[in-house]
Amino acid sequence: MSGLVIPHFGLVRQYKNLREELLLATDEVLKTGCLVNGPQTFKFEDWLRKETRTWYATVVHSGTQALEIMARYEKSKHAPAISFNHPPPRVVVPNITYPATLNAFINAGWDVKIGDTDKNGLLNLSENVFDYKCFVGLYGGTTDKELTNKIFVDGAQHWLVADSNVGMGMAISFDPTKNLNASGNGGAIVTNDEDLYHYAVNYKNNSKPMNHIYTGTNSKMSELDCAHLLVRSKYIHAWQERRKKIREYYIERFKDLPIRCLSDGFIKHADQKFVIYTKDRDRLHGNMIVDGIETKIHYEKTLSELMVTRNMETPDMISTSLMLSKGVLSLPMYPELTDSEIETITEKIRNFYTK
Repeated sequence: MSGLVIPHFGLVRQYKNLREELLLATDEVLKTGCLVNGPQTFKFEDWLRKETRTWYATVVHSGTQALEIMARYEKSKHAPAISFNHPPPRVVVPNITYPATLNAFINAGWDVKIGDTDKNGLLNLSENVFDYKCFVGLYGGTTDKELTNKIFVDGAQHWLVADSNVGMGMAISFDPTKNLNASGNGGAIVTNDEDLYHYAVNYKNNSKPMNHIYTGTNSKMSELDCAHLLVRSKYIHAWQERRKKIREYYIERFKDLPIRCLSDGFIKHADQKFVIYTKDRDRLHGNMIVDGIETKIHYEKTLSELMVTRNMETPDMISTSLMLSKGVLSLPMYPELTDSEIETITEKIRNFYTK
């Protein structure tokens, strides 16, 4: 087949539906001459705080920087004790996640351990009670366990169902591939910790609010991106309902096949991705592309397989996370998919296994 019939992401379709509203919002921002730290930013932060049921929210340049700022804040509380005899605090990061999660802690100077996951790619939060942990809501999955102030939350994929359970703080990404997407880069920190909030506001503004007493960086979202997010926020609940229905349809149609749906069995799921596990992953992936259906592998390599982690403590070669990574495949999962397209995807997969 010469080209894709069903793409993996629906950004072109989304823009077609929202074009007039997005262009109007663009004009409203540009004609004011205020492009950062303006009313759209504050309005979106207020919406985000209410949506996550947290006390504080501040937007930054990316989800990665949000997590790094939180890591820097928490490490600063240990600064007097860090010496030759007292190494930096340690955090456990799950073996299956995008490397940005790992990079945030490395850049902030933490000692990082790579932890194994369960069969859904979620970190075991009960082990190593003396270590900090970073909970990643992989693919949109979450936990019913109450997250403590020793748990960082990378909420890039599950924040829409976090419902105030954000540990010491949660990093959010508004990458174009996420459920609620910016038109460029974007991220945020939401927290119930007032000190973390004030630290983040100062750090992201080069410590200008504190007269540059401390170091910092320039990490902002534009007024344009905040305005576009406010447009999209009006539809996010309807989009999430559509994603949920797609998930339920997929699960029902695949239940008699030799595959496992990673979002099955969750009480709450953000449906950021619909991921299946199959021993025939590579062959199925190739067949779907031939049929014009774009599937993705998230993530083909675990963190323990990357060169950057070669000197870190990592899971062994028979770990659950390593085995899981060899069979995961993400199917198209966005609100703009038509019923006919969803049926086509499921039939192609069923035909693959019944031939």
